[in-house]
Amino acid sequence: MGVYDFLEENERLSEDQLALRSRHLLHNQLEFARGQSPYFSNLLRDLSVEELLSDPERWSDVPLMDKGVLLENFDVVRTRSDIPHHAVGAYLDDRSRADEPFNNSDDLLVVSTAGTSGKPGHFVYDRLEQAHIRAQYFRFMRAVLNTVSPTGPLRSAAIIVTGAHMIGYKMQRLLPPEFFRMIPVLRDGRPVTVEETAASLEEFAPHVLTCFGSTLRMLIEYKEANPRFSWRPLALINTGATLDKDLRRRAAEAFDGVGVFDLYGSTDTGYLAWTCERGSMHLNSDCALMEVLDAEGRQVPAGQVGSIVISSFWHRTLPIVRYRLGDLISVSKDRCECGRSLPVVGELLGRENTLLYRRSGQDLHPVPQGVFMELFENIPGVKRFRLVQEAVDQVSVLVEPLPGSGAGLRDHVARRVAPAFGADCAVEVSIVDAIPTSPSGKFLPVERRFDPAAARRASAGTV
Repeated sequence: MGVYDFLEENERLSEDQLALRSRHLLHNQLEFARGQSPYFSNLLRDLSVEELLSDPERWSDVPLMDKGVLLENFDVVRTRSDIPHHAVGAYLDDRSRADEPFNNSDDLLVVSTAGTSGKPGHFVYDRLEQAHIRAQYFRFMRAVLNTVSPTGPLRSAAIIVTGAHMIGYKMQRLLPPEFFRMIPVLRDGRPVTVEETAASLEEFAPHVLTCFGSTLRMLIEYKEANPRFSWRPLALINTGATLDKDLRRRAAEAFDGVGVFDLYGSTDTGYLAWTCERGSMHLNSDCALMEVLDAEGRQVPAGQVGSIVISSFWHRTLPIVRYRLGDLISVSKDRCECGRSLPVVGELLGRENTLLYRRSGQDLHPVPQGVFMELFENIPGVKRFRLVQEAVDQVSVLVEPLPGSGAGLRDHVARRVAPAFGADCAVEVSIVDAIPTSPSGKFLPVERRFDPAAARRASAGTV
């Protein structure tokens, strides 16, 4: 509870006090990384930590890292001799060992990511680091529990991949089954149906459910089509990009005013942001320095969207400094009425490769994902869609139709989507029986498969 008490105390500090404490934590982390990690010892050997923290230009000269850089340099980033990358990789490659401790040691949690961003990752957490992750979760759950009044002991459930080296499964698999249930997204190699999931929810009747937004949408649609579905949650926790307003409204209507909360984090970095009782999403700025950068690596002004870059205060086994997570976010200038000193998220847009573009003269301009979420909500006959921008002027769309949708749905979708990308964009629409999710159960409704910077250079004739 020491870490949790520390985080709770931070929420009551003034903004200046919190900034001073965060600077002190970052200073200690950088000194530790330089002293214990060969990678950072080399990277920071000629730099004064005080100078780095005092001079934004010197700080911006510290190279960015990401999942690929971490994997490539794993054996020189790590600060422990007992986690060589070849052994970590062999352990993670064997799914049958998911319930076994790494190297017969209960001290370490060794996990992988699903690679939905294009790069699978390997991560190791010792006991203190695991305590940090739990404390960040308890901080969030305190806000959730301030809004609900369950009858009897609280029961919660999570819809996740089970029996794998995923952090959610491995940190939750030993929780008391009478109070917590993991509901799988895959069973015997096949996707679990919504009917099976609904039956599990009715049987266990959790007060609180955690799942991806795509799974939540599926459950809302099932409830709308099946009013006799009797499960009545008190709180729904969405993990991933924040839910759009329409889905929140539909959740409240389908489940009798249920509270909907967002919890944002990753296997790489732990929990980064969460929704409080007042509906604001707070950044865990006392756990990491969070920069929001543009495509050229410059800090964007408050309120503008950029790529989030993390420098953790507590990752000691594999230090994380200027780690590009690959998500788009903005930080609001506003403060929350809840009184917490933690900054407030303006927008959380998810993966950078979900930001689409349209051509405008010789330049490209972004098209927010929300445009298409709203567009498809208003096209009759569409149950679910997946839009992939293969190139600036090439888009493909998979559409899962509602029963009884008209024969002209394909052409109608193409006509509605094309204007968002401009007259020269080719839009190919395919009608399918079902749109597959990734092996982890995640579902990206939109995806970009080209590099906008390269496309800009090509348009300018520099490639």
